[in-house]
Amino acid sequence: MSFAELLPVLKKILTNPIVIGTAVVVVLYMNFCTFVANYRKKPPRPKKKRTPLPPAPAKKEPEQHTDEEHSEQHEGA
Repeated sequence: MSFAELLPVLKKILTNPIVIGTAVVVVLYMNFCTFVANYRKKPPRPKKKRTPLPPAPAKKEPEQHTDEEHSEQHEGA
């Protein structure tokens, strides 16, 4: 069967009301299935972005004397 003979047959098949109706029903059914799969009762709430806290001021640690400094202070007295 050549392409020239195939064209009228395809035209009759694709213009058949049953084929067109079936295609429409299939497309509508697929859209409905997609809708049901993606359906949510409440829309998702956007997440609140946490603002980074400013860095805490550096605490001054009490000065620690080394053993050498400690011994020098007692010898000098």
